[in-house]
Amino acid sequence: MLAVLLTRVGRPVTLAELVDVVWGPSAPNTAANAVHGYVSTLRKLLEPGLPARDPGRWLIRGSGGYQFDDSAGRVDLVEFRRLVARARAPRDATDMVDSYQRALRLWTGPIAGNIDPAVRSHAAFQEIDRECRQAARDAADAALAAGQAAALLDAIHTIAEWDVLDESMQARLILLLKAAGRQAQALDRYDLVRRTLADELGVDPGAELSAAHREALRPAGVARPGPAPSPIRPAQLPADLPLFTGRTTDLAQAKSVTSGGFAAWPLLTVAGMAGVGKTTLAVHLAHEVADRFPDGQLFVNLRGFDPGGAVTDPADALRGFLEAFGVTAANVPRTMDAMVTLYRSLLADRRVLVLLDNARDAEQVRPLLPGSRGCLAIVTSRTALSGLVVTHGARPLTLGALTAAEASDLLASRLGADRVAAEPAAVEQIIRCCGGLPLALAVVAARAATDPDRSFTDIAAALAAAHGRLDAFAGDEAATDVRAVFSWSYRALSDEAARLFRLVGAVRVGPDVGLSAVARLAGTDVQRVRPLLAELVRTNLLGRSAAERYTTHDLLAAFASETADATDTPGDRRAALQRLLDHYRRTALAAHGVYLPNRAVPAAGPVPAPGPDDPADRDAAVSWFTTERSTLLQAVRAAADNGFPTHAWQIMWSATPFLHRSGHWDDRLTGSRIALAAAESTGDPAATAAIRMDLGLVATELGLHDEADEQLLRAVELFAAAGDHTSQAEAYRRLSYLRELQDRYADALGYVTEALRLQEATGNRPDVARSLNHAAWIHVLDREPALAIDKGERALAIFQDIGHVNGQASTWDTLGHAHHKLGDYPRARECYLASLRLRREEGTRVYEADVLHRLGDNHHAAGEPAEAHAHWRQALVIMSEIGHPGTDEVRTKLTAG
Repeated sequence: MLAVLLTRVGRPVTLAELVDVVWGPSAPNTAANAVHGYVSTLRKLLEPGLPARDPGRWLIRGSGGYQFDDSAGRVDLVEFRRLVARARAPRDATDMVDSYQRALRLWTGPIAGNIDPAVRSHAAFQEIDRECRQAARDAADAALAAGQAAALLDAIHTIAEWDVLDESMQARLILLLKAAGRQAQALDRYDLVRRTLADELGVDPGAELSAAHREALRPAGVARPGPAPSPIRPAQLPADLPLFTGRTTDLAQAKSVTSGGFAAWPLLTVAGMAGVGKTTLAVHLAHEVADRFPDGQLFVNLRGFDPGGAVTDPADALRGFLEAFGVTAANVPRTMDAMVTLYRSLLADRRVLVLLDNARDAEQVRPLLPGSRGCLAIVTSRTALSGLVVTHGARPLTLGALTAAEASDLLASRLGADRVAAEPAAVEQIIRCCGGLPLALAVVAARAATDPDRSFTDIAAALAAAHGRLDAFAGDEAATDVRAVFSWSYRALSDEAARLFRLVGAVRVGPDVGLSAVARLAGTDVQRVRPLLAELVRTNLLGRSAAERYTTHDLLAAFASETADATDTPGDRRAALQRLLDHYRRTALAAHGVYLPNRAVPAAGPVPAPGPDDPADRDAAVSWFTTERSTLLQAVRAAADNGFPTHAWQIMWSATPFLHRSGHWDDRLTGSRIALAAAESTGDPAATAAIRMDLGLVATELGLHDEADEQLLRAVELFAAAGDHTSQAEAYRRLSYLRELQDRYADALGYVTEALRLQEATGNRPDVARSLNHAAWIHVLDREPALAIDKGERALAIFQDIGHVNGQASTWDTLGHAHHKLGDYPRARECYLASLRLRREEGTRVYEADVLHRLGDNHHAAGEPAEAHAHWRQALVIMSEIGHPGTDEVRTKLTAG
């Protein structure tokens, strides 16, 4: 009866339906009373200690029957449906396959598989079974289309085992095996299904299974006819300008580069002065030819001429491109050469369009160029990038100002042809004042659109009056005084909007800024700042980079900064910068607090009070850190450079756990070095020690062992001087980990023993257990597994007593490894399985893969090759998906076996 109620979770099941499913036509006269009795029994089992006659919160009365309530979100079927719906919604391929994988992981066997077969055949269960099978078929198709066969292979293999006669599912399993490089297993599977069909049904394979067999027979590396399964296809292009006009000759010349379906020249450079429309043309061109590059489009703003000097590092751009193609952050190579090699290897057999906007020089561009002639790279820059013409055969295109006719068309497209045609002389004067620059013309058009009753004659006169009031832009790009145009539009702003424009342009710490940050910058709230932002966007003085995120063109930012210099005092600008840094500091600390709640802030002074828009939970914190990652690093620099050292180290300290766990170790290393100098300048030993310990860990992970050694030893000294024995012990434990990686096991054991002494003195039981487990692990690595057993069992007892699931899982794994080294394979298997169960409950997939790997090794050593391969295969599926460093090792074991 519980199974029936679960199939209809959240909906009432009538008494008649319950009787029909449980007893069918042979229902006894006492069936209704039996149902009530079963409900009472179920309530007691679901909620032990429930008072008599209390209905509880799980099984409730509803519409003439009973209903299983899932308001707490505990029923797998509900979660399964949510994940499947998420997978079927339009989204990127990686997220789609991940959602299907998580959904299928909930499906652990045939629906209601442990109840009477006669009852299980009822339509209530068959409907769910069909729903799940269809989801599995859709999941397999999605994995094949995304080029991620390995990600779902294990789940589909398990489901296919439940019914070998399901030809549709078997066909998909065969295709997944072939796509994952397991051709022999694919052919073996077909042979098994063919024999089973013949033996049990006396039939031959159908069309779908036969087609899968033909695909499995195709030699590896030989393309099949028709479209191949599609890999991840990033689509990063900014939105095209809906009112693109002019540039007919330039656009035709640029399009000739892509004639013939793939690039005749793999590289096009678009050069010209600021504001001339390079990005607009490049984005428009990219959208027009995107269909010729079906494997994806990449985009990055290299910020080569950013007024604040925040030029994009090519390494950061490369990491973004690799992650767009599914390379996990943790698996991105650490060196520039290795990243370039992987990037070009990924693009070697693909047709991808790469748009590199606002490049500073050829050196910034070269690492980002694809190596395949099937790809096209478009690069925009204020310089000619002649070096790329010489070394890479780039096809150059230089943009000049718009012709009078093109400029007139631009105004007409935005303001109406009749309005433009009515005052040709005034329009000509406006174009002359704007110098034919699209940016200046767009600002004028946006301003004129807000005042439709104002004549072009008045606008031309106002521009002429403003012309020459400000110095022309310095350098060779000063073809016209565009500042006059900006000044004219700026003066029409409300006082509050004008002030906000100056602040957003002058106080910049990142490529764009969010709504909440703008409000704090202005010293007001979100509700008050929204209409001001709308005014700036409407007049084209500010742009949107995403929902509730805003950006400023470099020329406008320079104008805003100079206007701020002439209007606001240095104290005003510093106060604005402090408000912005206050926002990032407070929000970063709040996000850290829900991301890693047990990590205390090492602050002598008060921590900022929470704000109304702080992340409320861990998912929100991850989202905020992901969105603001680049901005936070620049905020750390800005804070350190402008005399806000506490902001610098606290922002970095808060972001450190996220950066570490998401694999952005280079960002963490750079930011931690800045934060260390800032912390030291405050004279706060607690902050300095905490940053040194963080810096020591990331240096350890990046193989910078000398730097790690220096930082961790110094952290130990500082913590000892401050009497912070808890942190001192943690620093010792990290030193132990460093020595372990250096194969200096005696030293590693010495440091962890010292950590253990301090932890036992302070009575910190969780840390005592962690150090005992670490010491046990070192004994195993040092070929002394017998010594590991006692420490491991002591650690396990503590973790079990305090209910620390992660610690239990880790210690069971250590004990399993120790028993394995001692040759006690049955006991090792028990320990590994205990660890595996807990790892799966936690959802810590990286550690689940490690345990599966070692469990496979244990079966192999015990002379059980089939079991070994089964666990290695499960480990490989996870490792391949998350970019685990042990992937190749496990793949080699499977191949060798």
